[in-house]
Parts: sequence; structure tokens; C-alpha cells
Amino acid sequence: MHDLDTDLLRCFVTVADDRNFTVAGARLGRSQSAISVRIKKLEDLLGGQLLLRNNQGVSLTEKGKALYPRAKQILNDSERLLAEMARPSVSGRLRIGFLEYVSPHRIPDLLASVQRQLPDADLSFRVGLSRPLLSALKSGELDLALALHDPDSETSAPIIDDPLVWVGPSELQADGAGDTLALCMMQAPCIYRQAALKSLSDAGTAYREVLTCRSIQSVRSAVMSGLGVSVLGRSCLGEGLKIPQTLQQLGELPVATLSLHGSDPRKPEISRTLKGVFRDILD
Repeated sequence: MHDLDTDLLRCFVTVADDRNFTVAGARLGRSQSAISVRIKKLEDLLGGQLLLRNNQGVSLTEKGKALYPRAKQILNDSERLLAEMARPSVSGRLRIGFLEYVSPHRIPDLLASVQRQLPDADLSFRVGLSRPLLSALKSGELDLALALHDPDSETSAPIIDDPLVWVGPSELQADGAGDTLALCMMQAPCIYRQAALKSLSDAGTAYREVLTCRSIQSVRSAVMSGLGVSVLGRSCLGEGLKIPQTLQQLGELPVATLSLHGSDPRKPEISRTLKGVFRDILD
């Protein structure tokens, strides 16, 4: 009789979500070859191929499609069991602001995981940008807010670092403007925008702004479509996005630190929960 290792399932689900072995490996803290070995072990255990590699990336076989929802459910049940066995003492109404900068395409998964970890709390979330969330916290509309770290604030407790990187579509195409770089960016004030413009200025690289908006997810989607390139957090990588080698000469970019703001007495437990959720989903 064989036991089913949940780590094998997590590797499979991560590759299936990202459709890329390299990106999945980066999220799980393993090399591409280590991920391949884990997938092969799972395929041998289940008696069939689960994933197909091709020029467009990774796709699921019919067996993989059948396994995916059940694997997700097993991982969710495992997470729920661990949460119940080591349940944080958090209850009552709790309003949390959640910055959309980190992994915007996975925010539903992140929030659902937080909810599973805190089953006794009456949770509500507000997703948005850092400044509006901190303003809502100050006005009493939120109890806690996950926002950009403020080193001058005594209530800013670091949760996760998200290194900034240049991102482009998986198939980076010429933009038709010679050496001029097409940029998709957030409106000011924005740390991603500031970092991108400083990097381009330091390198003496010409650019044109083809998209300006207020949503990180909109920027991410525009880059995936091939409209241009941008600076985003590494957590934004996934299917359809890559770090273009042609932009590596632009130099090092800063690291964005996210912190939990506020003085609610349940903050220590929420901090531990958030760190665990980010580690499980983003690492």
C-alpha cells in the first residue's frame, strides 16, 4: 500500500497553475529538475502521464485534468486540518485590508486560505492600493491593513518581501518602435513606476508609456497580451509572463516589503497566519 505525499500534489498543482516548471520551481523553492522528478514520481505512483510540455508551455493530459480538482481539494483539506489542530485564538468581526500588489492573479486563493486558517473569525476583506487602505485603517473602516512597509511607523510589522523585476510576455515581440521600450505602468504615486523610471533613466533607455492605469492586475494582463513591459513584484510571475533577458542590463531593482499595519490585539496571530499563507502559496 502506498501513501500519497501531499508535497507531490502541491508540485503538480503549482505547475498546473503556472503552466511552467521554472516558475513553479521558483515559487516552491526548488530547481526545475527537482520539480520534474517530483512530477515523474507522482505519475509513476498514479500510473499515467499528467502533464505535457510543448513550445507553448505546459498543458494537462486528460488524467491530469481529472486529478487537478481532487488534488486541490486534498491540499485544502490538509491545510484546514492543520489550521484546526493549531487554531489561532482569533474570533469576532475582523476587517482586513489587502494590498493587491502581491500576486494579484492569486488574491482569491490567498483570501480563501486566510479564511480557512481563521474559521472562528467573522472576516471581511478590502482589496486595494496601499494609501487608500491605510486611510481606511486610520478612519476606523478597517481593523488591520496589509500594505507597503513604513519604517517610520511603530505599527508596521513586516510580513513578506517581494523583489521587483522587469516582466514581459512569454513570447516577447518587438514593439515596432526601434529601441524605444513600450511601458505599461501604474499611475503615480507607485513604487513600481518609480523603480521602472529610475532604472530606465540610469541606463539611458528611451521609452514610451503605452498604458497608465490604477490596477496592478490590469498592468499584468496588458503585459501578458504583449502591449508592453513593466516592473512588477516577482510574485506576479506565472503563466504568460517571464523576466526578459534583454532587460537584465537595466540593473538591480529594489525589494518591496509588505507589512501588517494597525494595533488590533489580534495582530500577532494574523501576522503568523499571513506569513504561513504567503509561504504556502507564493514560495
